[in-house]
Amino acid sequence: MNLRSTIWAVAALMAGGMMGCGKQPSYYRVAIDTAPLSNLPPSCYRSGTPPTDDTTSNVVTVDQWVIWDGVDDRKYLQTGDISYPLGDAQVTITAGDAIVSSADKDKTTFVVERTRTNPSRSLRATYTFDSLGQTAEGTLALSYSCTGTGCDPNCDASLHFVGRLLDVDPTLIVNNTAG
Repeated sequence: MNLRSTIWAVAALMAGGMMGCGKQPSYYRVAIDTAPLSNLPPSCYRSGTPPTDDTTSNVVTVDQWVIWDGVDDRKYLQTGDISYPLGDAQVTITAGDAIVSSADKDKTTFVVERTRTNPSRSLRATYTFDSLGQTAEGTLALSYSCTGTGCDPNCDASLHFVGRLLDVDPTLIVNNTAG
């Protein structure tokens, strides 16, 4: 192969790689302000009184999220498992691999909800992005509701998050772990 052929082969490979692959997943380092969980209303507690002996200030929860474009104008958000205390209740959702965006035209929104029976409980986490680009900013709304005997008090909270797009190598390693 001569030099001219090598240059054309490299150029074609680079052009094909840039045009054919589409946008790679975006990795964000996210800070979640959990302070509202320390200031929940008395109705979130069985006793009707919030605890006064456990407070932390000026600390955020840090996480890494992955967002990528799907089909039909949908996006996918990978956050890992969700676990937040809401007074005496706990919003714990094994999110699985990814959450699919909702059909909200104004903002990028992801909703995951788990329902359980005996008693009838609903646990919900709603991620709403006000901005999504080099930075990410929005709210994580948490909700716990229960009807029946043996319920923890119903409660909800809204947590603010901010994040920065990480400059990462877009290489994806794929292995077959399907069972």
